[in-house]
Amino acid sequence: VESFKNGAVLLNFARGELVDSEAMKTHLDNNDGKYVSDFPDDLLWNNSNAVLLPHLGASTAEAEDAAASMAADTIREFLESGTIRNSVNFPATSLPNRPEDSIRLAVVTQNKPGMLAHISDAFAQSGLNILQQINQSRGDVAYNVVDVGLSGHSVVDFKTVQEKITMLDGVLSSRVIYGVPGTGYAKNVGGDYFV
Repeated sequence: VESFKNGAVLLNFARGELVDSEAMKTHLDNNDGKYVSDFPDDLLWNNSNAVLLPHLGASTAEAEDAAASMAADTIREFLESGTIRNSVNFPATSLPNRPEDSIRLAVVTQNKPGMLAHISDAFAQSGLNILQQINQSRGDVAYNVVDVGLSGHSVVDFKTVQEKITMLDGVLSSRVIYGVPGTGYAKNVGGDYFV
């Protein structure tokens, strides 16, 4: 701080103790400088050249509890409905509640042309009707959630279609969402169907 030029501005959003408050006060009083921080300091609190903002408190016990609760809710929503929120590597995706007498399939694919058509075609070839679907992408990954009617079909028929879809070129994984959350995961591992 002692080597700052006249009019220098310091932005401190890291930690209050990183700044020598006495030296900063001298700079603010004598050099027309500015100090912007979210760590209020008693010595700088009333200085006209200090802009002190509320600290967001992301590390408080309350914030950590809220973050843990949000994470638990996010995981529960993913397991129960395939919904993705707050992800750093998948697109935000949400489909309304699954209609009665339907099964939901979540499919992760490479983000390339034709993938959604291949998935839809696999259902059509098996005589399964898509009731609703959503496709979202982020970077190289696409995420698809598809609700398919079970009329005239069993869960076993659907598992056969899941295998066909999972083994399509460009499909990274699939998950049937019905009954027990978290069951029904499948992946193409080197050309072998892994359940």
